[in-house]
Amino acid sequence: MWSLRKVHGEAKRPCSTVVLLYHRIGMPRLSSLVTGQYVLPRFFRAQLDYLVYRGWNSTTLSAVVEQLAKAHHLDCNNFAVTFDDAYLGVYDHACPALADRGMTATVFVVVDRIGGVNEWDSAVGDVREPIMSEGQIKEIAELGFEIGSHSLTHPHLVALSDSDLRQEVSDSKKKLEDIIGKQVSAFSYPYGEYDRRVLDAVAEAGYEYAVVTKLGTVRNDTSPFEIPRVNIRWNTVGRLLMRKIRRAERTRRIRK
Repeated sequence: MWSLRKVHGEAKRPCSTVVLLYHRIGMPRLSSLVTGQYVLPRFFRAQLDYLVYRGWNSTTLSAVVEQLAKAHHLDCNNFAVTFDDAYLGVYDHACPALADRGMTATVFVVVDRIGGVNEWDSAVGDVREPIMSEGQIKEIAELGFEIGSHSLTHPHLVALSDSDLRQEVSDSKKKLEDIIGKQVSAFSYPYGEYDRRVLDAVAEAGYEYAVVTKLGTVRNDTSPFEIPRVNIRWNTVGRLLMRKIRRAERTRRIRK
């Protein structure tokens, strides 16, 4: 576990804004094909507390994009939290931990699997994990959590026909808006896969920004439809968490 001792003599480092990527919050299931995606609830709480201790400030994905749109210099040491897939463990463990700290997050929902399970994973042999219900998604939206789309069924978007691509991107947005009664502005590309055609489809559907799985920090020249993230896994705690952020700071910029 991380220490509360201050680190003296640390070299001057870049001013950073990072978007953290989580999937599953809960007890790891050793039979899963992606065991590393599970983050214990106490580790999740420790990650939040450690960032705050190190002088980082919690923000929202929408606030980050607003700064980009105004061409302002991004604030130093800001972090936004995102969750892909809308697993029930996020509702049970992560949302209360964030709310207790006055923080919020963006939850990306696989819309046609609401109240069901992760069929896109179980179809290839992974364990079945429950997805939030419609009522739970509406509840956290009312509490200030941003709800974004992760498509209808979590397909490989780059392999779809034009009509199927439009359906996955556009219909998921409309269905979510009907559920939460708010505009849905954010999209997360399933599997982190996209190309020019997918980028265009997301923009044409009316989304204002989208996140990718590429490692990096948000910079003034980051495209709002290619916002990089830092993938947080089971052991990314304390100094390992800061080491991963430092690595993200050194990556090549994702340009507009």
